[in-house]
Amino acid sequence: MAEDFAEWLDKLKSKVDIAEIISPYVSLQSKGGKKWACCPFHHEKTPSFCLYENTQTYHCFGCGVGGDAISFVQEIEHTDFMGALKIIADKYHMPVPDFSRSDKSSALKQHKDKLFEMMRDTANYFHSNLKSDAGAAAREYLTRRGITLQTATIFGLGYSLGRNQLVAYLTSKGYSRENMQEAGLVDTTQSGSVVDTMAGRLIVPIINNIKQVVAFGGRVLDDSKPKYKNTRDTVLFNKSREIFGQHSIKRLKLETTVKELVVVEGYMDVISLFQSGVKNAIASMGTSLTQDQAKLIKRYVDKVVICYDGDSAGQNATMRGLDILYGHGLDVRVVSLPDNLDPDEYVRKYGRDSYLKMLVEARPLFEHKLVTLAKSYDLTSPQEKGKYAVEAMKVIKTLGDPAMIEAYIGFVAKLTQLPSDTLRRQLDVTEAVVQTIKKQESKISMSAFDRAVRYVLYGLFGGVENAKCERDLSQYIIDKNQKILYDIYRVKKDGAGCTLDDLMDYDEENVEVKSILDEGSKISDNIALKYFDDCVNRIIAEGEKKRTKNLIKAIDGEKDDETKLIMMSQLAQSKNKK
Repeated sequence: MAEDFAEWLDKLKSKVDIAEIISPYVSLQSKGGKKWACCPFHHEKTPSFCLYENTQTYHCFGCGVGGDAISFVQEIEHTDFMGALKIIADKYHMPVPDFSRSDKSSALKQHKDKLFEMMRDTANYFHSNLKSDAGAAAREYLTRRGITLQTATIFGLGYSLGRNQLVAYLTSKGYSRENMQEAGLVDTTQSGSVVDTMAGRLIVPIINNIKQVVAFGGRVLDDSKPKYKNTRDTVLFNKSREIFGQHSIKRLKLETTVKELVVVEGYMDVISLFQSGVKNAIASMGTSLTQDQAKLIKRYVDKVVICYDGDSAGQNATMRGLDILYGHGLDVRVVSLPDNLDPDEYVRKYGRDSYLKMLVEARPLFEHKLVTLAKSYDLTSPQEKGKYAVEAMKVIKTLGDPAMIEAYIGFVAKLTQLPSDTLRRQLDVTEAVVQTIKKQESKISMSAFDRAVRYVLYGLFGGVENAKCERDLSQYIIDKNQKILYDIYRVKKDGAGCTLDDLMDYDEENVEVKSILDEGSKISDNIALKYFDDCVNRIIAEGEKKRTKNLIKAIDGEKDDETKLIMMSQLAQSKNKK
């Protein structure tokens, strides 16, 4: 398996010209026997990005990035190793074999590829509808929203004509109704016929990080309900794992330095902000940010500004999203829009400059938390002020960093007019309560060993960047379902490697898959690799401890002296290893 893949990879590399791979993204200039360009990974005016054709590598002397054609595509397209291979192989018309996949997985991949092709055809069909005479009403709606046809084209906006036209079109292209249903494009009526899910709506294609259309959003052109409608979760689309606007962010990064992203709720907010000149916006496509979305955002920037709708649902969503983003090492700021306005409405009412001013004045995460918390208390009342101080110290305690804690104690002291020493004493009380709660929770939580095994499996299947384990852990993993997944990993790792998609292939037949993904989502990227290594060490240590315990028990029960002597020798060797 490994040799076959290596042969295929060598064949691909022999065809690759790194200049051909890189030139669509940058303007290369020959100088001093090498080719130079302005780096596509950071904004610069003087070229410091150097291409070495003799070694088929690149290096930027400005930001330090470097590698070969595959790593370049990984970085520029924000994809993994296999994703980059597919992009390059497609360029050279080489199909990517499924060296490490079972027949079942290979068939599933082929099926998904067909569905992706259908989604692309559907997006093109909707877009052509928008530009046709039949799309006049949709174009008028966009004009009222200040959206030009150029912007509509950048985002691939479209229009669904009616209940049956899409079905007829896709059928003519050779797709089955089962394909349409599986991708969430159609609904089944009570009479058993299928109709376009988005009939009569303005269509917004949702595109993943490798430029595949995975779903659609639809917006009515009048005031009927529901106003918005999204594709349900399908084999191609999971709303909690996608963010809207990735393709426009990639384009923006080629033009300028993108230091921060503005996270809004809906795709129409992103499009409207883009039209106004705020091009660094993305949408979580709902009221709650997820761990997977936070990981995607972290690939692009280190700083985010959350700007959800001004209504109560939006504010609650903001609070849920703060900790998730912060937990992934992002610098988080928060904008609270007035008058229950969403970003689209605010920009149209007050203009781009006013919106940009609000972004500049966005509050740091914990300042926003403390100010928002204060709104629930009457700080002119001594009793209410005391209650607020107690809750505020709980928030501050989660900072962890002593300097930050001290700074925010001063912030709360100024807000409440309470002495800083009093707040510090309250912080000590809060810490004692927190430690008591942790002890109680640890008694009822799953064993640390199980959590460690699950996180290691998450890491081995590609969930933790650079995670490696040279030791064979099969002797320590007891749970049957965990052992099956570990054996699958051992088979696949010598082929094309493992990804979380490989793990997800078994989610229906192995109950551990969901628990593994849940365990993986709890750890932020900035500590993931160290935590992975700690989990490996825990598994080995606990495994050896259990083996020693079982050996001692077996020695005590053994009647044959010669056998007992051998077992005691094994026990001594085990202790010497420690």
